[in-house]
Amino acid sequence: MAKDDKRKRCEEVNKDMISSLPNVIIGHILSFLPTKDALCTCILSKSWRELWRSLSNFDFDDRTSKSKIIFGNFMDRFFYLHNSRENSITKFRLRVHGNYPSSRLSQWIDAAIKDNIEELILWIPLLTRVPLPRRVFSCEKLVVLNLRYGIAIDLLGVGVRFSCLKVLHLEGLPMLDDLASIEKLLAGSPVLEELKIEHEYCQSRNALRVCSSSLKRLTIRFTRIRYYRKDPGCRALTLDTPNLELLILTDFVSEELNVQQLPCSLVEASISVAFTHFFIIQLDSYIDMAVQFLRLIMPIVRILRLCGTTMRILSNAVRKKLPCFEDLPNFQNLTRLEIEASGDCRWMVLHEILKCSVKLEVFILYKDKAKDTPKWRSLVCLNSSVIPKWRNPEFAPRCMRSSLKVIECVDFEGDFSEIEMAEYFIKNALVLEKMAIRFGWGVTHNSKERVAKRLSGCQIGSEACRITFSSP
Repeated sequence: MAKDDKRKRCEEVNKDMISSLPNVIIGHILSFLPTKDALCTCILSKSWRELWRSLSNFDFDDRTSKSKIIFGNFMDRFFYLHNSRENSITKFRLRVHGNYPSSRLSQWIDAAIKDNIEELILWIPLLTRVPLPRRVFSCEKLVVLNLRYGIAIDLLGVGVRFSCLKVLHLEGLPMLDDLASIEKLLAGSPVLEELKIEHEYCQSRNALRVCSSSLKRLTIRFTRIRYYRKDPGCRALTLDTPNLELLILTDFVSEELNVQQLPCSLVEASISVAFTHFFIIQLDSYIDMAVQFLRLIMPIVRILRLCGTTMRILSNAVRKKLPCFEDLPNFQNLTRLEIEASGDCRWMVLHEILKCSVKLEVFILYKDKAKDTPKWRSLVCLNSSVIPKWRNPEFAPRCMRSSLKVIECVDFEGDFSEIEMAEYFIKNALVLEKMAIRFGWGVTHNSKERVAKRLSGCQIGSEACRITFSSP
């Protein structure tokens, strides 16, 4: 009897519970597996042989295959079998890194796209040109569209009807130089919430207008432009996004930055702008434009990151004593501030920004490594050879007396100016709870000990303050 009971218990434990589930549920479970693993389940048993046909979510990446030839043959076979099934694909992701004929890639993409497609992610090598089927632009159930590099888009004579599209990512596409096409895509996406445009080598100097009342998250990255003397136009970027909540702007191309409607709901912003030598606009005018943009978001934003290029622009405003940087308004809602800064004038910018940050709770300071900035991005009259000097402000900012609780210094190298700055914060931040020093690469053990000994022994303005030291 004992042996029979034990055998029954073993049978219950080893019972195939999954196979007893309805095929619809099994197919839903398989959809969470990598496509390669999901397709391999067809060899488990005869009852599983056709289950893959119920899948509607496929994610293909040629890096998971032993060779490009094997991957190509597998994809050909897959779509041959897939065309014989009734269920259409709702989520299709294709990431290829090898060289395949454009016609072959087009066949795969064309076979995958039906009216029921909800998510389409296509990453094609940069030197390949694969036309996107025009029927994509009438897929009214499409929610996510992510296209990279080698996808060619032609909107001439095509209507865009993305009634459900919420996420649109465009990176390195040839069509990104056709700014009218971008605006046409936006106009046909009435519920779009997230837009990401990245283009490293811009060729057009025309104006781009991002207009969307539904947009909540916007990422723009324009880092370089091919300069043509026969095309002396002034590139401009206009934002007409009244409900924007997140803005990540890296723009070293636009000479004008306009805000059509102030995004009163803006929560977080990261700003990196730069003046380059081929701009038509004068340096002082560009600085004024950048500062005016900052003034617009100061009363609204809660989380702000000012990158090193932006701080160098602002430092020029301080050095030149431009009127645009005088009487800055307060950051009325700012609670978290991240800044890349070092150098004489940039310390002065930091003082002014802290003075305006009346409710600041978290401050993170990154070391701005100006020497790592590419030459083409160099700014006029930056005087980057100035030896960094920290100067204690005459009066401690209001936030240091009432709200600042966390300070982090990242890539801390332990030079005299940095140590003086850290001592100032430790002494004057009256409600500070944590002061974190995160050393950069290359700082010697002796230097770390010297910094730790000096800062640990200095006067502390807040009894609750805890000073920590860490290495990468």
